[in-house]
Amino acid sequence: MSAAGERLELAGGGHALFTTREHGNLSSVGGEGAENGMLARERLRELTGARRLLRAHQVHGLTVSRVTRMPPGPDAPVGGEQADGQATTVVGLAPIVLSADCLPVALGGEGVIAAVHAGWRGLAGGVLEQGVLALRELGGEDGAITALIGPGAGRCCYEAGEEVHAAFAGRHRHGQNIDLRALARERLLAAGVADVRDVEACTICDERFFSHRREGERAGRQGVVAWLS
Repeated sequence: MSAAGERLELAGGGHALFTTREHGNLSSVGGEGAENGMLARERLRELTGARRLLRAHQVHGLTVSRVTRMPPGPDAPVGGEQADGQATTVVGLAPIVLSADCLPVALGGEGVIAAVHAGWRGLAGGVLEQGVLALRELGGEDGAITALIGPGAGRCCYEAGEEVHAAFAGRHRHGQNIDLRALARERLLAAGVADVRDVEACTICDERFFSHRREGERAGRQGVVAWLS
């Protein structure tokens, strides 16, 4: 699969891009360079050609918002709501989620796209399944869905506590490490996604990316943005 930082194709006419450190810290509230977060997001919006980025306050939960019209106002979380995913059918809206070791995932179906933030809590709780459900409800009931798994903590580096291993019943455990990417792939396939692809990049050991595990509070945020043609 193509590398992060390149435009990738989704089913149904959608596109996605996984950002790197070169795109800047996309967060306005944390990490070095956060004061330039809005500017980094504006540059990303221009790169996609979208009228507006679609985002929310991420809380490691299971909510995936459905947006079917262009919201008013400037770059800001839509309605100030809390959600860990955004799905839309609106051309000109570009769903985005931020991450710094959690998995950013793009989903695309016929005329519908989504961006989903999947840390271990959300992954265990079913946030990816909620993302697939959102696409189905917004019009992709019968069509193919593509899922792209972006850069996140890899099996090579992600040492997890017993609480994390227990949440997945010991699946994909490798000593004290856990393979979130394999878990995400399994869940997406089980949810009916036939085409699951992976950029296979570990944020902890690959310094092209921000990593909270590696950098602590200094870590910025990369993410994934999706958009329709």
